[in-house]
Amino acid sequence: MQSIWHIGIAVPDLEQGKREISEVFGLRWRPARVRSLTLTDEAGRSCPVECHVVFSLGGPFAVEVWQAIPGTPLDMPKGGGVHHIGYWVDDIAAEARRLGTLGFAGYATVGTTPLLNRGPAGTLIELCDLHSDRPSLRDLFPAESEFAGDPLLGSAL
Repeated sequence: MQSIWHIGIAVPDLEQGKREISEVFGLRWRPARVRSLTLTDEAGRSCPVECHVVFSLGGPFAVEVWQAIPGTPLDMPKGGGVHHIGYWVDDIAAEARRLGTLGFAGYATVGTTPLLNRGPAGTLIELCDLHSDRPSLRDLFPAESEFAGDPLLGSAL
C-alpha cells in the first residue's frame, strides 16, 4: 500500500483558492513558495514554469494548492477540481513502470524523472521520492522516513 501524502488542486488565483478552501475545511497554510522547474508534457514539449504553490499545515495528509499555469501539465483540469494525488514511493522509476502496466501512461517528467502519470479514467498520480528531502514538508513524510520530523517552514520545498 502506498502512502498518500497530498492532494493537488490547481486554482485560477492562489490567494482566492487558499481562502475558499480554508473557509470550507478550516485549513491553515505553510508559507507560499515559488518553484521554478522545466516539465516535459506527454507530447514531449518542454514547459519551463514558475509555480506559485502552498501546502496546508497539519492533518493526515496535505492539500497542495497552486496557481494554474495554462498550456502546461500544471493547468487546471478541464472539469475543474482535484488535479492529482501524490504518494510516496521508494523507487520512482520502478513505480512508473508498475503504473504503466496498469494503464497509467506518463503525463509529465522533470528531466528524465517521471512526475505525473495519467490513469485510464483520467486520474493524475504524482510519484514523490521518499529519498528526497523537502524540509518545509518533513511532517508529511512517513514516520519511518529519514526525513520525518518537524517542518522547517522557512525553507524551500
